[in-house]
Amino acid sequence: MIKFRFSIFFLTISALLISCGEEETTEDEKIIASVNDVNLTESELLYHLPEGLSESDSLQFVETYTEQWIQEQVVYQKAKEVLPDKSQNVDYQLEDYKRSLLIYTYEQYYIQDRLDTVVPMSEIQQYYDENLEDFVLKDYIVKVVYAKYTPNTPDLEKVDQWYRLKNEDDWINLQSHANLYSVKFFNDTSNWVFFDDILGEVPLTDINKETFIRKKKNITFEEEGMVYYMNVVDSKLQDEISPIEFEHDKIRGILLNIKMNELRKELKSELYKDAQNANIIKVYND
Repeated sequence: MIKFRFSIFFLTISALLISCGEEETTEDEKIIASVNDVNLTESELLYHLPEGLSESDSLQFVETYTEQWIQEQVVYQKAKEVLPDKSQNVDYQLEDYKRSLLIYTYEQYYIQDRLDTVVPMSEIQQYYDENLEDFVLKDYIVKVVYAKYTPNTPDLEKVDQWYRLKNEDDWINLQSHANLYSVKFFNDTSNWVFFDDILGEVPLTDINKETFIRKKKNITFEEEGMVYYMNVVDSKLQDEISPIEFEHDKIRGILLNIKMNELRKELKSELYKDAQNANIIKVYND
């Protein structure tokens, strides 16, 4: 990477920040960098400089942008030198890209103005019921409670009973104790999580996941100077149908995407009919 002297950077950034909002240019505009006879000017940098940056972030942006500009110019100029004229004729490609970009931008504007992002639970349930084969689990998921303690924590012998969660008092006592003393405590049993994610927090080794989930359910052990307690409250095995609450957000996204595609079709249909009614479409067969 090309290195710049801080003093030059500071003066450049100061000029940029002071001139922010001004659109005047002069013939002797400051040049930041050049490759052959192509210049990166101060006004171009100002155009790309994000608003609200601190002085240090602005300096970093200028350095990064300038380096990227130089690299692109080097490759671009070499491409112009080496490629045949036919390969350099990108006008049609640029026009296609511009047209696609404008269409996409207008479609997004149209969709955002009309899309109802509220997806009723009834629609989510219907999609789930009609597409169960798409929701076969590829891994194990669980609802789980686990706690991590140092070995000298008071009342661990009580935790050894509470974490089995045999009654409501066990829940209350475990939460109260864990909130006070645990190094880490997880008790969100309203949401499903991947069992592998839990194993990243609770270092069980050399276990058969399916056997453990089916039969063991809860375990306590000491590992690397920490005492762990884990209770699998509920579970789903690999190749079972995933519960709807685990797929809720995914299905909502699918249904919203369907609605967006319908709005795109609606937009094209409306504009096509308007163009036909205005008699501005002509097809020449000869």
